Amino acid sequence: MKQILYKLFFGKPEYNKPIKEGAYATQRKNIVKIWNNERHHDIGFEKILRLFLVCVQFIFPGIHVRALFRKSGLIKRNVAIEFFVLFKTCLPVFFLFSGLYKYKITVAISCYLLIETICYVASLIFVADMFVKPRSYRRNILMLFLNYMEISFCFAVMYAGFHLLGNQPQSVIDYIYFSIVTSTTIGYGDLHPVNDAGKILVCIQAVIVVAFIVLFLNFFGSKVETLGSEEENE
Repeated sequence: MKQILYKLFFGKPEYNKPIKEGAYATQRKNIVKIWNNERHHDIGFEKILRLFLVCVQFIFPGIHVRALFRKSGLIKRNVAIEFFVLFKTCLPVFFLFSGLYKYKITVAISCYLLIETICYVASLIFVADMFVKPRSYRRNILMLFLNYMEISFCFAVMYAGFHLLGNQPQSVIDYIYFSIVTSTTIGYGDLHPVNDAGKILVCIQAVIVVAFIVLFLNFFGSKVETLGSEEENE
C-alpha cells in the first residue's frame, strides 16, 4: 500500500531531486534582482508592484510551507504545496457548513488566505521571470482552478459573515451559489447585496476574477498549447 501511494503521489524516486536553495534565500535574491533591474528594466509603478509582490510573500504561510519541506526534495515539496492549496480551498467551505462564519476571526482568516492567493496569482503574471519553469503547465492550471474555487468560497464566507445579502439566503449553499455566480460574472439577480459594503465587495470580486483569473487562464492555456506542440515534435 505504501509503495502504491508513493508511486501515485511522487512517481519515480529519481524525480524527487534535492533542492539546493531554501525558499527564504531564493525570495531574498529575487528582491535584490528586482531592485537592481537584473531581469527587466522596469521602473516606477511596475517596479514598485513587482517589489511588493515578492516582499509580501514573507507574511503568508505559502513560503513557510516551501521552506519546511525543502529537505524532502522537489517533488515531495510540490505535493506538500498541492495539499496546502487544497486545504486552503476546503477551509472556507468548512467555515460555512460548520457555522463558524459567524465569528469575526474565521472571516479574518478567510480574508488573509484570500489575499495570499490574489498576491500569488498576481506574482505569476507580473513576476513570472522569477519563477522556475514548471514541470507541468497542466499541474499549474489545476492549481489555478483550486485557487479560483478558493476565491469564490472565501468571498462566500465574507458575504455570510458580514450578512451582506440580508435575509435572502436560506442556507449557506445560497452564499456559495451567489459567490460562484458573481465569479462567473453571470449575475442572475435572484440574490443581491443589500447595502453599500456588499456592493463594493461584489465589485472587488468581479474585478479580481476578470483581471487575474481569466487572464491567467488564457496565459497558461497558450503555454499548454505550446507544450503540446513540442511533445508532438519530439
